[in-house]
Amino acid sequence: MHLIKAIFIGLVLIGISVLAVFFIWLAPVGAAYSAKIMCSAIFVDGLTSTRARDVDVLADNNALLSLITTNVDLRNQTVSAHAFGFRKRFAVYRPNLGCTLADDLDHVAQLRNSTPVMRPVTPRPLLTTPPPANVDRRALNNILFDVMDEPGLHPERRTRAVVILHDGKVVAERYAAGITADTPLPGWSMTKSVFNVILGRMQFEGMMPDIQDPVLINEWQAEPNDPRATINYDDLLRMRSGLEFDESYANPLSDVVQMLFIEPAAAGYAVSMPLENTPGSDFAYNSGASNILSAAIRNLSGSRSTYLSRPTELLFRPLGMSSAVIETDPEGYFIASSFMHASARDWAKIGQLFLQDGVWEGERLLPEGWVGYSTSPAAEDPYGLYGAHWWIDLPGSRNEGGTPRNDVPQIPEDAYFALGHDGQSLTVIPSRNLVVARFGVTRNSGAFKLRQFIADLSAIFPATSDAPADAPIGSDATTTGANDG
Repeated sequence: MHLIKAIFIGLVLIGISVLAVFFIWLAPVGAAYSAKIMCSAIFVDGLTSTRARDVDVLADNNALLSLITTNVDLRNQTVSAHAFGFRKRFAVYRPNLGCTLADDLDHVAQLRNSTPVMRPVTPRPLLTTPPPANVDRRALNNILFDVMDEPGLHPERRTRAVVILHDGKVVAERYAAGITADTPLPGWSMTKSVFNVILGRMQFEGMMPDIQDPVLINEWQAEPNDPRATINYDDLLRMRSGLEFDESYANPLSDVVQMLFIEPAAAGYAVSMPLENTPGSDFAYNSGASNILSAAIRNLSGSRSTYLSRPTELLFRPLGMSSAVIETDPEGYFIASSFMHASARDWAKIGQLFLQDGVWEGERLLPEGWVGYSTSPAAEDPYGLYGAHWWIDLPGSRNEGGTPRNDVPQIPEDAYFALGHDGQSLTVIPSRNLVVARFGVTRNSGAFKLRQFIADLSAIFPATSDAPADAPIGSDATTTGANDG
């Protein structure tokens, strides 16, 4: 009897401990995550509330998220989320800025009242054309069918959009049911590559110092002999800042999760991190670095309104990216690491700009050499996987010594990538004049093999020695591929 009683008491204590962990640590993150992701999916991307919760929040995700209750207010364009009435968080939609987390309804009102007015971006659709005559169309269709297909009974791939540009024109695209050529889609860490482009634009326009100069961060410069004050733009872009930062998404207490979903100032949280290594010495992928760059852009911009207009005026407007939105934290700083949404076609324009060495419609937008710098490893990088906020090779493609593996599908050596959580990708292959954008909700890494997909496409598009063609801009958005559920 005493043993049974002891076991019972032990189980009760374990249950109480689990509940304590849930309400103290997991519930706040779960509520914030659910509110933010649903708000963006509904009010930015235009998805239904049911799809936003069942797929964007819950599908193949942490089972504890199912304990979070969400409420969507379509009229006021907010989403609230809580765990059994506790740990309630809000997310509010604002035009041009997407969704932002808030603590309560007063905070929602405060955010609304601080929303800047921006001039709309005129869309400039890409032209469409059939694939080149020397491309096997049946093989291309088979590749596209496979990327949209679900091999198993349970959906895991969930590809939402694929767009392929060749010579700057759309030669193929496919969309899942309910997704169109105009649907904004989240890029997650692809946002980092976009901020590389924004910094390149600022460099070209004379709005920032040399990338080897120390980053302008007030907190670091204010303290005498603060070793972080030596961190430069190049260190942050190449993920070699030396700052301590836990990039584990599975741990609700990790720096990246707390930064994105709990802390009111993502940039401020990242700036506060102590040094772990000498700046410039070691590669450590770090989403905080991107948000420190966001803070630096804010400091370089003078006013808040100028800062909030930077992405639109420097990048989205010249490229006609009318669907693009970068979301902010509650303090008004762009979350440069993670929260940009745009249509697959507009995302593809970023790749095309890089393919054209920073020239768009005959006008140079990026400094000469910026693309080469961004897509080259640091001189001391033994692995050669990462450039400056762009991936030079896909993770897992090289052995521990840094040499390329021969037992994986082979892709052109000049390919480079913007990659994001849940299987988002933007691939640029200069030798094929190809830009490939792929989006989905793919949380099982084995459900979609990006390397195989790119290898298959590269095999049917012949290499060319011609210079990349400037992207032609059309007056319509005719699609060359039917919606594919």
